Amino acid sequence: MRAFVTGATGFLGSHLVDRLLEKKWELHLLVRKSSDLRWLLGKKVHYHYGDIVGETDGLRAGLKEADVCFHLAGVITARRPETYFEVNAQGTARLLETALKVNPKIKRVVITTSLAAHGPGRDDRPATEEDDCHPITDYGRSKRDAELIALRYRERLPITIIRPPAIYGPRDRQVFRYFWMARKGFLLLPGRGVRLLNIAYVQDVVTGLILAAEKAEAAGKTYFIGDKRNYDWEEVADLMGRAVHHKALKIHVPESLVRLVAWGYPTVRANLNNFLARNWSLDIGKARRELGYEPHTPLTRGVDETVAWYFENGWL
Repeated sequence: MRAFVTGATGFLGSHLVDRLLEKKWELHLLVRKSSDLRWLLGKKVHYHYGDIVGETDGLRAGLKEADVCFHLAGVITARRPETYFEVNAQGTARLLETALKVNPKIKRVVITTSLAAHGPGRDDRPATEEDDCHPITDYGRSKRDAELIALRYRERLPITIIRPPAIYGPRDRQVFRYFWMARKGFLLLPGRGVRLLNIAYVQDVVTGLILAAEKAEAAGKTYFIGDKRNYDWEEVADLMGRAVHHKALKIHVPESLVRLVAWGYPTVRANLNNFLARNWSLDIGKARRELGYEPHTPLTRGVDETVAWYFENGWL
């Protein structure tokens, strides 16, 4: 199988590349000439230079002979709200339009969005694919726009949308901030009361992406891919503290103070509502039934493996 991957230099993308190489796929990657290739060096891959919002030569070349496209490229933080939509939404439109022109018979296009595209779960109920979406940040709205764009193409291209929650694991720098705080002996938690979340180990998400590419029944559908259970923030904080060999002091910061401090940091403020939301739980039942998806990394083991990697690589 020949795959074209966007976002391959990133955290999730680089792990996907590793797994596909293990499966003997031929890999073609969209990269910028300025991309950091640290996780790809020495691997048997083909580079196509360009991006999803500007130069399209790389898109055309990479898509032309691909059996599958994994679209992971996007921005998580941006100073300008418009950037989220230019890259996450319009970049997706450009990729799909290019696929239609150069490879309309492609076997599958797997588009990775986010639980943020759905928005928080209502009350204490986990999010499902049948819910109405109500994203609460520009990032989430841009990812939802990307989904709506993709759905307009699903009669012409075999598209599958994958929505993971927060992802952690070796090479990650987003959730790493919490491990770093725990190592320093404290963890900042927003407000008080029960706050639910699903947090997925990177290798489990990679498994879901590959199943989405391989299963015929996945075409035209959307799936949540995550951990088999949901957690309370307090439980996750305790596991992080234990893994970094500290009993981290959990500091519950009033929401009003969080908003005040975040006001001076535009990139933090942009995703503040996501951080403060009380229910980021989800239900992976549909992926289990239709894709045979089963996460194999419980949070305890995933956290231990992640922290071990951080220590080995001098991040902690």
